[in-house]
Amino acid sequence: MALNWLNRPHIRICLSVLAFFIVAALGTLAISWQTSQGLRRDTTASLAQSVRLVDLTLNNASTAADSVQNLVGKECDQNVIQALRWEVARVPNVRTVNLYRGDRIYCTSLFGKKIDYVSTEKYNGGELLLMSGNPVTPGHPLIAYRRDINGNGVLIGVDGYFLHNILDLLSTHSYLALQVGDQWMDSKGKIHLGENWPNGERIIQHSTQYPYQMKLVIRNGDHWRYIFDYATASLVLFPLLGVFVAFMTYLLLGRFGGPVSALKDALAKKQFIPFLQPVVDGTHHRLTGCEVLMRWQHPQSGLIPPYQFIPLAEESGLIVPMTRLMMAQVRDQFGPLATQLSDDFHFGFNICAGHFKDLTLVEDCKAFLHAFKDKPVKLVLELTERELIESSEITHSLFSALRRLGVLIAMDDFGTGHSSLTYLQKFHIDILKIDQSFIGRIGTDALAGHIVDNVIDLAKRLQMVIVAEGIETQTQVDYLTPYHLEYFQGYFFGKPVPTTEFIEKWLKR
Repeated sequence: MALNWLNRPHIRICLSVLAFFIVAALGTLAISWQTSQGLRRDTTASLAQSVRLVDLTLNNASTAADSVQNLVGKECDQNVIQALRWEVARVPNVRTVNLYRGDRIYCTSLFGKKIDYVSTEKYNGGELLLMSGNPVTPGHPLIAYRRDINGNGVLIGVDGYFLHNILDLLSTHSYLALQVGDQWMDSKGKIHLGENWPNGERIIQHSTQYPYQMKLVIRNGDHWRYIFDYATASLVLFPLLGVFVAFMTYLLLGRFGGPVSALKDALAKKQFIPFLQPVVDGTHHRLTGCEVLMRWQHPQSGLIPPYQFIPLAEESGLIVPMTRLMMAQVRDQFGPLATQLSDDFHFGFNICAGHFKDLTLVEDCKAFLHAFKDKPVKLVLELTERELIESSEITHSLFSALRRLGVLIAMDDFGTGHSSLTYLQKFHIDILKIDQSFIGRIGTDALAGHIVDNVIDLAKRLQMVIVAEGIETQTQVDYLTPYHLEYFQGYFFGKPVPTTEFIEKWLKR
């Protein structure tokens, strides 16, 4: 009788409604408490992380100051100017390096000999000064680092773009600012003076290395925004949890969990496809090769760009079989067309630290080159710096084996990573690719032009092949042409396209 009573429709409805309210009430209380704790934890972690990243940025300025400290007091001749400019090219985040005597700057990396007044009294702790810009880039903020030696010394200009990015990335659920003395920079890169802070709970953390502090304000609306960002789905799912446990578990796993499983499934279904971007010679702009870029052809979401899945692929180790799939697809499509390729045509593939854990990359390269045995091509492996490649016995064995095969090694995005110069010293690099962030600012930023000049000079001194990537305008082409660089690459010559479109446009044209 009891079981029959419980099976009645109206009883089942009442029990379901009761379960709904119990789960919803418990879920609401749990979500409210967890989001409050989560907001506090995340903002505190963001504050500590911001101090660590700013310290690392200023450490670069300190490194540059250490290198040129011995030049303080020397006359501003060409050797001194070249040494200052070398530090700008060598050390990440550094925009300018200057020498001063007393209250006057007398030698700069940007203009060479130049007399300019500097008020050293304005430097907080005698070391740091926030600036909204300088005469070259008046609307571009920077932070000046001062190294004083008995009234003379070094002034290092650190690009505020990197500091602004730190604040912007870490202030998702709070208001984060960098304060130096009575000046502070917000997440938009704007410099403020005084205590015009938004209302809310303030948390302050001082750097133990440099005279600045990071301030974080949790505003009244931040808690609700945090709940909206992180708990909306839970508020909806909790009422359904008691009735649809199996279904909701499946839905949650499909919606929030298992990204690595999704990559494995996509790899098994060969949803990763190559897109090819042309590379032309730097004189006549004829096609000489291409860079192979990976795209995810998702059946529901369409074409997914690499920045949304490549970091996870590298972290999980799936990047190795994914790269093998790219090589196989390009090999199978272009092998039969080898006679249509120009002499010394090259294919470039991006590789990372995950490829250097065993010697399977050598076998993949052998298989690729074998497909073009009737008309050989060049294979270029482009090192990326998202993960540091450690120098080990396996690494050196791999590099030696690749060199015996005739595989060329390129340093991708040179000038943006902390390990670029380390790679040049430890590994034999054949090709240096100037990062598009520098090329893109040619004609608009004098500093970018100086950086490009110095990188080209460095590569030529090291007898390396140079690729200028990210070219988008005729102005950039005209600027680079007198350098007689080996290769150009960028949207100006062609965007990345599927292999069939590349063949139709470039090989059958």
